[in-house]
Amino acid sequence: MTRDRSVAPTLLSVIIPAFNVEHYIAASLQSALSQPRADEIEIIVIDDGSTDRTLERILDVQRNAHGRNIHVIHQENRGVSAARNRAIALASSPFIGFLDSDDVWSPDFTAKILPLLDRNVADIIEFNVGIINSNGKLIDQLELIDPATTGPRTCDLHALLDFARVYQVFPVARVYRRELWDGIEFPAGRVYEDAAAIPLVYARAQTLYRLADDLYFYRRRAGSITTKATPYTVMSLTICAEETLARCNGGPQDPFWLAMFHKVFGYACHQAARVDASAFAESMRLVEATAARYSVFAANRTDTPSQLRFHTRIVADRRWFQTKRMVKRVLGKELRAPTPTPRAIAASNQ
Repeated sequence: MTRDRSVAPTLLSVIIPAFNVEHYIAASLQSALSQPRADEIEIIVIDDGSTDRTLERILDVQRNAHGRNIHVIHQENRGVSAARNRAIALASSPFIGFLDSDDVWSPDFTAKILPLLDRNVADIIEFNVGIINSNGKLIDQLELIDPATTGPRTCDLHALLDFARVYQVFPVARVYRRELWDGIEFPAGRVYEDAAAIPLVYARAQTLYRLADDLYFYRRRAGSITTKATPYTVMSLTICAEETLARCNGGPQDPFWLAMFHKVFGYACHQAARVDASAFAESMRLVEATAARYSVFAANRTDTPSQLRFHTRIVADRRWFQTKRMVKRVLGKELRAPTPTPRAIAASNQ
């Protein structure tokens, strides 16, 4: 990647990993380029070995008059964690944000965010998220920030426990001071990598600033990594749960890490309930192994239950998901991914 030294310093670096999103990547990039003060944004796009025309779409946008702050890297497919980690290492701005390649920013994203960065108000800026369908229509909203709690906040234990309670750990719903990420990476080779990295960043932060605006729009679509539960997704979550448990060392943040463990383990159970019948036994073995390790950990503690009770919940959730899946099939409402267009010519590294 070659940097244009004539470009002025930027205030916000935006990390965009991209893999086989030819139908959405241009809209994602344009949502950043069309922002007020777009010249103060550095956009780092990692094409993670796409086999459709994603890279061509990126380069088309980069060539236009507003694309000079787009830095494009093409690499062999290594997964979203490796793509994000590479982009974070290259980020040159004092703040960083994340934009997934099939999602978009609100048109007033920078009008709301950049003045706060100008004033250096907090280590992390938090905001709400809208959910759109494949056609860009708003279909739901995700409230991370209660309108009654907006404004500055100390990132103390109370705030960390609120973060654990809400348990929305995806990185895109926040803007971060760059230095918070020093030494922190998304774990490669796993899904639900956000649950491993974002709590670590929050544990370092001293201050937050909360906005109730829907500044980010997440696209719910078929074909994304986490739309289908498998033993791989369960394994990723149980590994994360055990890593989280290992951070309980008798220190002042133990209540936070215990709360995060229970949330992550609960979500591992949620995923185990959703797997296909052929994968259910393997998924249950993963969950039960983590529960057994927890029992050893909890045996000498008084601040957490001695045993995890999860079998009844998984059975009930599984019945619900199977019924829901059957209804969707009957009604023809299952998500279907768009057909990718193969690249005609393999692109060389940028």
